[in-house]
This record gives sequence, structure tokens and C-alpha cells, in this order.
Amino acid sequence: MSDDRRFMWHALELAKRGRPYVAPNPMCGALIVKDGRIVGEGYHTAFGEPHAEVMALKQAGPNARGSTMYVTLEPCFEHYEGKKTPPCVPRLIDAGISRVFIAVPDPHKHVAGKGAKALMNAGVKVIFGLCEEEARELNAAYFSLVERKRPLVTAKWAMTLDGKIATRTGDAKWISSEQSRAEVHANRACTGAVIVGIGTLLADDPELTIHAADGRQPVRVVVDTDLAIPMTSKLVETANDSPVFIYAAEDTDTGKQAQLEEAGAYVILLKRQSKTHLNWVEVCADLGERDVSSVTIEGGGKLIASAFQARVIDRVCIYIAPKVFGGENARSPVEGPGIPEVGRAVTFNKMHTRNVGCDLVVEASVVYPQQDGPSPSGFWGGYEKEAVK
Repeated sequence: MSDDRRFMWHALELAKRGRPYVAPNPMCGALIVKDGRIVGEGYHTAFGEPHAEVMALKQAGPNARGSTMYVTLEPCFEHYEGKKTPPCVPRLIDAGISRVFIAVPDPHKHVAGKGAKALMNAGVKVIFGLCEEEARELNAAYFSLVERKRPLVTAKWAMTLDGKIATRTGDAKWISSEQSRAEVHANRACTGAVIVGIGTLLADDPELTIHAADGRQPVRVVVDTDLAIPMTSKLVETANDSPVFIYAAEDTDTGKQAQLEEAGAYVILLKRQSKTHLNWVEVCADLGERDVSSVTIEGGGKLIASAFQARVIDRVCIYIAPKVFGGENARSPVEGPGIPEVGRAVTFNKMHTRNVGCDLVVEASVVYPQQDGPSPSGFWGGYEKEAVK
């Protein structure tokens, strides 16, 4: 590995430290090197706090002059409405940085290309593309929000070796190990929103909190077309503690809407996609408008099937426990009518496996079949053009 790549890897590792707190901003790490020696380093610690470049410059002090900076994302150039910190590029120029390695351009309209151009106009040598793939992966959620105007969506479930998420009686506690459950809470603390369907809420009455994990409580979301959520549910009773969004059809009972809003929940009304379903694309677009950059769907099987059908799931995270439940009536993680033929299957790439406790964890990116033809798994009889854009 070259020294340049080694230094950028260091910057990427620094950036990861901000994961629990920076969203909707991107994670960013910066390293300042002079004469082959690191003289300053920093990372973006939290939304609204100083950026990585500024932290590195502060540590480097006078040593920054004539040095090289390695930064995981293009430095910001201009101030704009909603921006909470001063731009970084003028600080780099004033500090006398002579060369900047930038892993990946920032797609934000107020940054894209402008930061690099300003540096070059000031005589700073700029090199793009070092560890670009790794840098894009690090901030996949940020890139999704900026480029697609919607969050990165991950479907998460725990299941047995025979693919069951509950026994035939509905018992599901606990399928995965204690270590896996702790990791789930840690991941929640780094996620913008956690979504469940009304079926899961009625069956399990989850609170969707992060318990003792380090990070921020995500927005708790229920997809509840007909507003069947009980006023006595844990989510409603704790709605004033942290935000609860309830997505429902616009023709639901206005009295129930008022009750839920009085309890502190946000009731967000959408048009019905069908008799029992909302449009996932509209749900994701609404979350994107609220600056939610990452979402985890935690069940149940019908909700996940409808999200696959709408092609909004980008990734999966599956905890597989060394157990077998059996039972033709035991619940599966992806329900719905299923696919009519093997060629219509949702497939995966970029698959990684690892062990957590006694469980096997599978993480992968989703690859959807061709755009037309029968739905791979869903309820609405095929992909409608407006639902797959």
C-alpha cells in the first residue's frame, strides 16, 4: 500500500468515529501530513460541530503551511441557508496547505466542484479519486439523500436457519443472540429512522428505542394505513419523549388523527396506493424532505414484502440464528404472494458475512429484476411506473 493510500485510509477510519452523531451531514475525516509525518488530524464529530478539516488545521497549527491534506470528502466552499459552520476552503487556503487529496466529490449543489475549483484557483494542487469507492460507501446514506432525495433503506430481520421469524404461535423472543440484539441497538443509534408495520406493532408493541447504545434516538415510524394503532401502545405513550411518525391514508378517521397528534405523534397523511397500502416511494420522499438520510425497516414480513415490491429497499442486514422452528404456519421475513418464477427473484451483490455471538450476519446490496413484468413480492399486481422512479 502506498503512503498516500495509507494516509487516506487513516482519514476514513477517523471519519467513522462520527457515525452516531453527524447525520444528516456526511462523515468526514481529514489528515495533514508534512515531510511524511502526521501533524494534524480531525473528524466531524456531530451535526453542527466544526468540520474535519478545521479540526485537523487546529491541531497542525503552523505546521499546516506547505503540507498535504488527505480528506475523505470535498471541502465546502460557500455559506448557504441552513449551513451551521463556516466554509472550510478559505481556512485551507489561509493555512497554506499546498496539496489536497480528496477521496470523493461532494454532490451537494453548494459544494460540488466548487470547493476543488477554489483550491486550484488559489494554487493548491488537488488530486481526486484516492479510495473513492470506500469513501462513497462510507457515506452511502448521505449520497442517497443528496442525489436521490430519499434515505438509504435497509431491511433488517432475525431468522432461524429454516427462514422463520417467529414460531407457529407467534413467539419470536428471542431468535438472535444477546450480542446480536446489542448490535441492533447500536445500529439503530446511527440510523435516521426505524420503521415497522402496524402488524408488528399490534403483535409486539415495540418501543424502538436504542437502550444503552451510544448515539441518537432515531425517528420511530409506523406505516399504518388505517390508523389502527392503539392509543395505549408504547410508541404513542412515549411520543413526547422522541419523535413518532405515523404514515396513514388521508381518508382515515379525523378524530383518531387528532387524538394521536394530541398525544405527541406526527400523523402524516398520504393517498392510498391500494385498499390496504400506501405508496412507499411517497413515504421515502417525505422522510427525505425531513432530512432523514438512513432508514431501517424492522418488519414485519408483509411490510418488507411491500417495500421490496416498491423497489425501495437498497440493502439487507440479516441475523441468522443456529435454530430451526419448522411449521408451515410459522412466519417468514418476506411474505406477500411471492414470485411466480425464479427469474423474477430479487437478488443480491456485495455480500458480506460475519459472526456476532453464535449468529451469522449477512449484509448485501439489493439487485432488482427487470423493470416490467410481475412483481417479485408484493400486493399490487405489478410495478407501476410512478412507484419505481
